[in-house]
Amino acid sequence: MRTETRQRVDRLLPRALRAFGLAGFLAMTTLAQGLEQKVLFHIDGKVGAEVVRKGSYVLIVPEAMQGTAEIKVGKRTISIAYSKQVIETPAGSDRVTYKMNEDGSRSVATITPKGQKFTLVIGS
Repeated sequence: MRTETRQRVDRLLPRALRAFGLAGFLAMTTLAQGLEQKVLFHIDGKVGAEVVRKGSYVLIVPEAMQGTAEIKVGKRTISIAYSKQVIETPAGSDRVTYKMNEDGSRSVATITPKGQKFTLVIGS
């Protein structure tokens, strides 16, 4: 009976180690990508040519001071150019500011995720 148990352990151990290794790799990959956080948009606004409706969306921001961030809207992903501005204290809540367009619509101007010490200036 001991040999059967030993054989089972010998068979399952490599699988468990591979699973833990994969989980560790995925965790490290996610950390290297930067911030992934839900942000609440209180009103509809354009991001580029796309309209982001009022609601909560996942924002993915690389660690770089400028570049391209992503907003996951359902199954779509909207890419946005940004530059980061450092702020002194972490934001107490999500803040999204808008600018009025000539046609009367609004475009997202800045996004400040809750708990973060930066503001994303959109389109910079």
